[in-house]
Amino acid sequence: MGCDIHSFAEVRKDGKWRRIFDELFRDYGESMTSEPFGWRSYSVFAFLADVRNYSRVPPISETKSLPLDSEWLNTPHEYAYRTNPMSGEIIPYEERETNRHFCLGNPNYHSFSWLTLKELLEFDYGQQFENRRYRKTIITPGGGTVVDGGAEAVPGDGEMVSYRNFLGTGYFECLLQLKMLGAPEDVRIVFWFDN
Repeated sequence: MGCDIHSFAEVRKDGKWRRIFDELFRDYGESMTSEPFGWRSYSVFAFLADVRNYSRVPPISETKSLPLDSEWLNTPHEYAYRTNPMSGEIIPYEERETNRHFCLGNPNYHSFSWLTLKELLEFDYGQQFENRRYRKTIITPGGGTVVDGGAEAVPGDGEMVSYRNFLGTGYFECLLQLKMLGAPEDVRIVFWFDN
């Protein structure tokens, strides 16, 4: 089973963190999305939150859960019940399930976190680490073969690589888009994973 990221960018204006819904970030191929780092990249997932970390890359930060001051996370979820299923009475808008509760309550969602653009820009991407991920061919009992793309080398048998090369150009293109949204301390990404 694969793992995917759910993410959005927020900008702080007038003291409030507001979600950006514009499709500013490149997704797979030529399509655009409102989700920064929205493509499946286990390298990026490992760096952001230690998720699918076959490479054993030291992540930028420990996960922080969902931010408490996000305007979007604190609003009622679009799929929240509009009527009480037991009584049939309409539930007032302000008492419906919030986006935060919806996300945290989904059993497939995990590793909730957020990072400011300032944190992302201040990281030293030139430093190196030992990438321990490699592809391993396994012979099946029937004589066929399968490739394990998440095999892990023992310490010392990996390949030294910079964070810049490990994360790839798509990651840095996303940072450029985030920089256009505002001051680094007033822009952040909120994210979690799904498998």
